[in-house]
Amino acid sequence: MVITDKERVRRLISLPEAKPHWAQLLRGGKVAIVGMGGLGNASSLYLAAQGVGHLTLIDPDEVAAHNLGRQILFGPADVGRPKVEACRRTLQFIAPDAVIETKTMTVTRDNYEMLLSGYDVIVDGLDNWDARVLLNLFSIHHHVPVVFAGAIGYEAQIYVVNGGKPCMQCLFGEEGYEDQDCALMGVLGPVAGMAGTVQAQEVLKILLNTGEVLQERIWTYDAYRNVSRVVRFTPRPQCSACGGNFEYGR
Repeated sequence: MVITDKERVRRLISLPEAKPHWAQLLRGGKVAIVGMGGLGNASSLYLAAQGVGHLTLIDPDEVAAHNLGRQILFGPADVGRPKVEACRRTLQFIAPDAVIETKTMTVTRDNYEMLLSGYDVIVDGLDNWDARVLLNLFSIHHHVPVVFAGAIGYEAQIYVVNGGKPCMQCLFGEEGYEDQDCALMGVLGPVAGMAGTVQAQEVLKILLNTGEVLQERIWTYDAYRNVSRVVRFTPRPQCSACGGNFEYGR
């Protein structure tokens, strides 16, 4: 059965503020997802299903058994396979007409400009501070929106940086949260899925130019207490990233 763009987004374009050309906007959208763990699995699933025409999946890792509890695109047979290839197979089944590229690579200081260029939006599915610093820098220098997220323990958080001021380092400072590791602290699987789903929501709003994006605001969710909130944050005058004085590795 052939599924048209119009059929795929029928419920989307039924929204009161929807525009007739929304399906075309999504079909023409190019999104890079950096990190195909719990966040990248959930965000890519909804972006592909909603009709985004071009997804690039970036991750150097292979599927491990401990991934299966929260990384919903994988099954037991995928253990040992590159994550990006396992994700592509599932996403291509869901969205056969989408262009889904894979890059089995780590984002580094030497390659991040090359890897991240040419996209409308970048999704952060990473699990380390240093790589996120590079995504933050790319957004500042090139004014490309990056939808950041984190999930650890029972808590999730999502925020958008688009050209900086404020940027990620305005929010978290110079040292960030390097000591936080879900391998040590654990994570509740659906919390990662919720964070990735909200990332997809923000990407769609950016591509469609609708709604209030989480720029200058951070959304946090505590699953243990079932509490969520949105908090505004402002630029830091001495921020070494968007203040213009940043040098990686200094």
